[in-house]
Amino acid sequence: MDARANVPVSLAGGMTIDRATREVRIEAEVACTQGWLEQAVCRAGTREHESLLVVNLPPSRVHAALLLLEMQPGRPGRWEASSDGVTVKRIAPEGDAVEAWVESGGVRVPLSSWIADPVRGRRFPEHPWVFAGSRMRSRPPERGGGEQYVADATGSVIGIVTFGDEVVAYREVLSDKVETDAPEWQAATERMPPPGTRVTLVLAPAAKRGDPR
Repeated sequence: MDARANVPVSLAGGMTIDRATREVRIEAEVACTQGWLEQAVCRAGTREHESLLVVNLPPSRVHAALLLLEMQPGRPGRWEASSDGVTVKRIAPEGDAVEAWVESGGVRVPLSSWIADPVRGRRFPEHPWVFAGSRMRSRPPERGGGEQYVADATGSVIGIVTFGDEVVAYREVLSDKVETDAPEWQAATERMPPPGTRVTLVLAPAAKRGDPR
């Protein structure tokens, strides 16, 4: 095997891919530190008001980086009409399990530790993420035509509620409409650094039993 294959590769937007440690490291900034969340991570200029972290690169690059770690995407969660034509089924997202960590001040913690439900006293599951892989859609002719990676337009990198466009998705299907699902998850303010703090988002395949990582 070519030894160069295991040399970390740094890319524009503050991303480093390390195939030796099987990690993707992305420069990020703390966005929302209080209130209800719909995203865990978004692209700059999109959903910062409802997201823990913001990154300065297209979500499709995150997708490509996970592919380089030999991870397999599935598809985002969605809703389908039931046969009775009245109720709607929630279809869970699919894809390889992902661990998401955040490094700040030399300390690494699960990204999920920055999410909580103070009303009910619950903590968010530790690594409830899957590589959903967003989806493609046709671009209108007036916008150049062709195919578009949806998350590049919407900014969804790691989702909490289900928009159906997430690169990395929460395992449960949650609606962003309060009449369907009451808001549950908030930023765990007391465990987070102030807005604007530079941190590192680390994504990796979920550790298997016996894996030393």
